[in-house]
Amino acid sequence: MKGFIDDLAFPILGDFHIHTSYTDGADTIDAYCQRARTNGLNHLAFSEHVRKKLSYDFNDYLSEIAVARENYPVLSIFAGCEAKVIDRSGNLDVQKSVINSCDFVTAVFHSFPCSYKEAYLEALEAALKNPDVNIWGHPTLFVKRQGFQLSPGEIAGIIETCVRYDIIIEINIKYDLPDLEFLKIACKEGAKFVFGSDAHAVDELLDKNQLVKLWKKIIQMY
Repeated sequence: MKGFIDDLAFPILGDFHIHTSYTDGADTIDAYCQRARTNGLNHLAFSEHVRKKLSYDFNDYLSEIAVARENYPVLSIFAGCEAKVIDRSGNLDVQKSVINSCDFVTAVFHSFPCSYKEAYLEALEAALKNPDVNIWGHPTLFVKRQGFQLSPGEIAGIIETCVRYDIIIEINIKYDLPDLEFLKIACKEGAKFVFGSDAHAVDELLDKNQLVKLWKKIIQMY
């Protein structure tokens, strides 16, 4: 669903990267919703890990989110998934039925079969053009782990693709990514952002005061 955040008030006071006890998180959907209300958040976006072969029932996950929407009407709650890029064509490790049931899809690079920069850039461009993708999660983490260096021109090209294909760039708090140079170029080019804690427990969830400070830094770069 391209443009799924366009109607949200800016700056967006929400956490857009959350993992629950359905996979490697410690806490339930309801526990996150309780904490989100305490933390003064308006929006909560669950981005549970997925694979083509799931170890849990995705419909149960969606059902719990539906219940949470009824129990916490003050929150705007999104049901999403985090899917890894698996090849140079930008395909994702996720079933199409899961994609179709989500409010958003976050594409990430975890383990990837090609470890050199040219292949990564090819795969990234393809993933950003993938019509199923809404958010690029923990951007440049694979670059950092592989020890690549992206030139300003390469960064500008990546951001141009994000803007053209309406891809939202996640500012990931856990990994402190992307870096300042990337953010400055992205802001100059008019990229869209959300903040994500990459929370695996309720204590890691972002709060309103934290988000207000973070957004002020980004707004100053535009």
